[in-house]
Amino acid sequence: MTHYFLQIGLSNACFSLALAIVAMVAGAKAKRPHLAHALWLLVFVKLVTPPIVSIPIVTIPQQHEATAAIADNSPTAPIVAGNRQFDIDGQSNASLSARIGSLAIRHGKEWLPPIWLLGSVVVFAWSMVRVSRFSRLLAAESEVAPQQLQTAAAKIARRLGLNKTPTIYTTSTRLSPLVWWAGGKVRIVIPTVVLEKMEPQQSQWILAHELAHVRRRDYLVRWIEWLACVCFWWNPVVWWAQRNLRATEEICCDALVLSSMHPKPKSYANSILKAVESIACPTLRPPTVASEINSGGFLERRFKMIVSNNPKRSNSRWLQTCVLLCAMVVLPLGIASAHDYEAVEKRLRAAIEAGELTPEQARAMMGTLKKAGTAKKDTDYDAIGKKSRAAVKAGKMTKEAKAKLAGTKKGAHTKKKKKADTDYRTIAEKIEAAVKAGKITEEEAKAKLARIKKGADAKKKKKAVTDYRAIAEKIEAAVKAGKMTEEEAKAKLAGIKKGADAKKKKKADTDHRTIGEKIEAAVKAGKMTEEEAKAKWAGIKKGADAKKKKKADTDYRAIGEKIEAAVKAGKMTKEEAKAKWAEIKKKAAAKDKDDD
Repeated sequence: MTHYFLQIGLSNACFSLALAIVAMVAGAKAKRPHLAHALWLLVFVKLVTPPIVSIPIVTIPQQHEATAAIADNSPTAPIVAGNRQFDIDGQSNASLSARIGSLAIRHGKEWLPPIWLLGSVVVFAWSMVRVSRFSRLLAAESEVAPQQLQTAAAKIARRLGLNKTPTIYTTSTRLSPLVWWAGGKVRIVIPTVVLEKMEPQQSQWILAHELAHVRRRDYLVRWIEWLACVCFWWNPVVWWAQRNLRATEEICCDALVLSSMHPKPKSYANSILKAVESIACPTLRPPTVASEINSGGFLERRFKMIVSNNPKRSNSRWLQTCVLLCAMVVLPLGIASAHDYEAVEKRLRAAIEAGELTPEQARAMMGTLKKAGTAKKDTDYDAIGKKSRAAVKAGKMTKEAKAKLAGTKKGAHTKKKKKADTDYRTIAEKIEAAVKAGKITEEEAKAKLARIKKGADAKKKKKAVTDYRAIAEKIEAAVKAGKMTEEEAKAKLAGIKKGADAKKKKKADTDHRTIGEKIEAAVKAGKMTEEEAKAKWAGIKKGADAKKKKKADTDYRAIGEKIEAAVKAGKMTKEEAKAKWAEIKKKAAAKDKDDD
């Protein structure tokens, strides 16, 4: 799991770097602040968005002496097992740098995730402490602004297109005018020192700028930015993107005020300059989730845009569409690492040491696995089987090695079955615990388990039917290709069906024995009388017989329909059909007699 999250984090970091470069070009060359802001925001969204579609990147893992030797198919590669070295020509091609690199990667995988997590926890805790302190300070040191300022703010909000005007607060603390939101209502905080040193006309432009932040919902962007900084505190791209995002944000707010309020550019620029000068040495620095009037810096760049009064708007439809398409393409993407062969290589080395495999067989097996599995996360056993058969024919792999691969596949299926059994036991234990806790009744628990078992049986039956159909199609293809006669094909299918029926009967007998043992144990424990046990067993047998009869009737109908279709198609006469049907009935009666 740790490796999975590490892979997601590094994948998102790579994509965000590419997006940051595009955003930098859009902001510097195209001089379109709105487009640049959207792209910088996309950098942060990508960082905290889990990838849905993974692009497979084939990488050759750094390996130590033994793993590098096994993976190599060259005739001079050595195989190392324990303290012994198997080398065809007696030479070793392992280098000191390769071993050091392998050791560094191995230790990096062990220590990097905990260091990353610890750093994120520290950044999260420290930022939460600052947010909490600042919220308490604002509550203690600020008050609702006079009605005159509230009325002016309402007029400006209407002109900017705001449906609801946030409450304006004033504070005696020396800090920058800002928008603050940590849940609840959005606040605009203006220090009294700014209002005292500025004329009413100038202070309204400061108020308009802060309302523009609210109109653009930049206070929500702050929290996305904060989340990315907590998760990727070590990534310099995050801090670079944060600075540029805020800079473009301030320019976009200035552009919104200029286009909506139509102030004189020089007057608006002088107002911002005077506000910045009045709080040039603030006594308190707000947390990163606050939108300050000059949080992005780049005052000179802002003044050039304001005075020129010609901001190139990038909110035209085609540019919005481009950003949306970019988001749709980039956000779901991730990088998938190549298959890790370390576990397989360890097993092969152990087999060499035990004398079960020769070095040549190990190299052939590893080559087959690498070719079959580089582009897939899970091993494709069908592809491996084909390749291993081809290797046996070409003399590159012995039949013993092929048998070992078959054993690997069998082990995987056993592991899958064991997991399914464990899951069912876990569910049963949870239901039993719920009954003991009084959350559900015993009847509800039995019904729930019955539904789960029914679903599992249906899934298993569907898989069996699919497997049988696939086998039948393969046999039919073999008949068409002349590799098998029709008689052989029928015999093979009959053998498969007979084996499946025997397996099913064995399972039914096992189930019956298990039920019988449970009933007997209940009688011994005094939970059930012998009469109740007999009645219960009779009911189970009756249900099984009814189910068996229903299946037999269904089979008979199916056989009857096939015989009738054969007669209609002219493949069988009516006499032959009657004789076949009589033979089938005779066999069924004999089988029922044996069962009894």
